[in-house]
Amino acid sequence: MAEKTVIYYYSGSGNSLSVAKHIGKKLGNTTILSVYTLRDAPEVPVDYARIGIVTATWFVRPPRVVKEVCEKLRCSRQQKIFIIATCGGYDGYVCIDLKAILQPKTGFPVQTFMLPMPPDHIVGFSPMPDWVNRIYLNHEAKATRKIAKKIRADVPTRNRKGLNRRFLNGMSKTFNGWLGVDRDSVEGGFYTSDACTRCGVCEKLCKNGNIHLTGDGVVWGHDCQQCMACIMWCPNQAIRHPNVPEKRRRYQNPNVTLKDMMRSEFHVGGKRQ
Repeated sequence: MAEKTVIYYYSGSGNSLSVAKHIGKKLGNTTILSVYTLRDAPEVPVDYARIGIVTATWFVRPPRVVKEVCEKLRCSRQQKIFIIATCGGYDGYVCIDLKAILQPKTGFPVQTFMLPMPPDHIVGFSPMPDWVNRIYLNHEAKATRKIAKKIRADVPTRNRKGLNRRFLNGMSKTFNGWLGVDRDSVEGGFYTSDACTRCGVCEKLCKNGNIHLTGDGVVWGHDCQQCMACIMWCPNQAIRHPNVPEKRRRYQNPNVTLKDMMRSEFHVGGKRQ
């Protein structure tokens, strides 16, 4: 039987969850958990031989919650760790920053991988055409096979050097300022239109617990992690944002369902693929 693996994921559109599930199936004997579960249970049980972090790229950096839980994560030095950063084209400092946090926790070299996926930051830009997204997703199917093979074989990954951090942060700040997005904000800026039926889906989607259904409607708190799950997956497209045109399409990874997005735990067994 394959060694036990646990993968922690951060996902809004479903891209990173899709990658986590594909990697888990190929490794076999894998538990897949939302990264938010590490907040309450930061110690990884020793029966897991490998620990994976699969995360989206957040303005060329790790999402705030991912960095926080990686700092809190406790594990045995006998447990191996790998990181997969999904991104529209460049993961910035995601792998570099997370590896710096996680390497001292294990006695093995941390493996890092960058995997391009369909760009999905709806506040910043419109989703790509379907034919472009299919190219990304076809590449994912091939890339996850290669990544899983390297993980199983403990193949060392090259320590990539990132672009100059000051330059990259400056470019990111300028670009996001042009889009009207504050990468460091804890305020999401979301609101609902008259199409809202108060179905409660957004509240269930927000694993950070930042969305609440009240007698007055949907209320966002002050700790938005900007995963965009609420606006992407609202069944009635009733969630709006000042920087999102009303007719802008939503992107949802086709390999993931709404039910999947509302779950926090998956178990993938079977033989290695």
